Amino acid sequence: MINWRPKRLRRAALSITAATALGSSLAGGAAVTQAASISSPPAPATTGFATVRPICPAARRGDASCLALALVPAAVGAPGARAYLRGAGSFSSGPAGGLTPADLASAYGYTPALGGSGQTVAIVDAFDDPKLEEDLASFDAHYGLAACTTANGCLRRVNQEGKPAPLPAADKVGWSVETSLDVETVHSVCPACRILLVEAGSETLADLARAVNQAVSLGAQQVSNSYGALEGEMGSAEQAAYEHPGTIIAAAAGDSGYLNWDNVAAALAAPEVPDAPASLPHVLAVGGTSLKLASNGTRRSESVWNNSGRPSRAGEFKRFSGTGGGCSTLFVAPAWQQSLSGWAGTGCGTHRLDNDISAVADPYTGFDIYDTYVYREGFTPGWLTIGGTSLSSPLVTALFALAGGAHETAYPAATLYGHIGQSSALYDVTSGGNGYCDAEANGPCGEPEVNELLGNVDCQGTTACDAAIGFDGPSGVGAPKGLTAFGGSSQRPPTVVSKAATSVGTGAAVLNATVNPNGEPVTVCTFEYGVTTAYGKGQSCSSLPGSGNAAVAVSASIAGLTAKTAYHFRILATSASGTSEGKDKTVTTK
Repeated sequence: MINWRPKRLRRAALSITAATALGSSLAGGAAVTQAASISSPPAPATTGFATVRPICPAARRGDASCLALALVPAAVGAPGARAYLRGAGSFSSGPAGGLTPADLASAYGYTPALGGSGQTVAIVDAFDDPKLEEDLASFDAHYGLAACTTANGCLRRVNQEGKPAPLPAADKVGWSVETSLDVETVHSVCPACRILLVEAGSETLADLARAVNQAVSLGAQQVSNSYGALEGEMGSAEQAAYEHPGTIIAAAAGDSGYLNWDNVAAALAAPEVPDAPASLPHVLAVGGTSLKLASNGTRRSESVWNNSGRPSRAGEFKRFSGTGGGCSTLFVAPAWQQSLSGWAGTGCGTHRLDNDISAVADPYTGFDIYDTYVYREGFTPGWLTIGGTSLSSPLVTALFALAGGAHETAYPAATLYGHIGQSSALYDVTSGGNGYCDAEANGPCGEPEVNELLGNVDCQGTTACDAAIGFDGPSGVGAPKGLTAFGGSSQRPPTVVSKAATSVGTGAAVLNATVNPNGEPVTVCTFEYGVTTAYGKGQSCSSLPGSGNAAVAVSASIAGLTAKTAYHFRILATSASGTSEGKDKTVTTK
């Protein structure tokens, strides 16, 4: 039963109770969990136990905080430890048990080797990571990726003034881990992309804004920003730094849930505002998901990332992390949001709602990086599993680059909205939520009373914080499925099928097939034929099948054949995404 005391007192009391309960669970919960584990069967070999720790400290006034979260291995029954599947369920996993570059490519349906030429992805972070290039070399060597160095022109590092020296002071608070995550993620997704790392002199919003402007002035077509602050902290001059029509400016949505409601864990009232720069109308806001993979690395399911949720029936808050987002209190929604058929269901009115798109961010399904710079005493260097929307932001930014950039669109985020509901381009995230209720029904969750107690911590059944079919706040338009939603090619070679021959005579025949270009121009269409499966001869198709997304009938007339002889033949078709060969067919002349 909810105690109806004055609002300010009730918020403080419940927040303090929550924090006390959380502390009690960390201090005394081990015995309970350990006792339960005695009667439970041993965990499978693919199961690990870990807790989650923010890499960077909370932002001070006028500053931003990086949004990387580390998965910290823990013993069974350790306070706050949770079981998870290594590699998100994939047959293989990285050295620390997280996702690999191949896992990302398989889950999101893209081919890293196809695309990215001529594209520069800028990464804006604070302070210097002295061992960045050395760690990137180790990461690349482990996964067999092409080297990305300053010497070969793949990597460029500058300060916020655009100069290679002096670089900022060496990191002492955690941004170096963020930098490794950003750079290694981008290089994994788009090996052909050049990387421009702009290191701000500090984590102040003013310095980070200068770095963003510098990135664009140096020619970056994409800029990834894996940090945030409450939107009211950002002044007009800083807001303007993220307004660059024709350039993809992406930002992590945050790791503290809908309108940063997770702040109640620290005995604070809910901020009731999203993070900026993600909440800015023309910034590409990238939310976070929990990703589950099949054993072969393909996506099995994807849901809104929320490791917080409402208090359990025992009265204790769960772990505190989940994708940021929510209705802006300051900014107007862009036209591509307000024109959505289901926009009224968000409850945002004319206000901007982030997110625009989402991808994996849950640390328990995080990405393995290599980082050896010891930024503080106690940091364990080497392979780490990292999550947070600091992972989803560079991932999505690099996918835009792999797809060829903005494609002369002033605000590339708008491109995504044209693909809502297209299952070939987007994976529709329809389960979960990032509010206090975690998409649970209002009644059982305690709405609307909980908002009276804590502030605006849940959207009360609207799509501002609950996943839905099509567009919703926590997942945006959904998660990537190939490059089509980004304006890129399907990255699939033509689909070809050899068909039966017709018009068969004593010395001639017509060979037939179908070719689906899969959205890319077919440049070569040929029938191979001969008396063995070595073929030896070829004849071009009478016409090319074009660049559509449907099967097109093609044929070729061949002559000079020997009577009463069996011939083998097959179709071959080539596009920029590769060559496909049809199955062998036979035809016997008369």
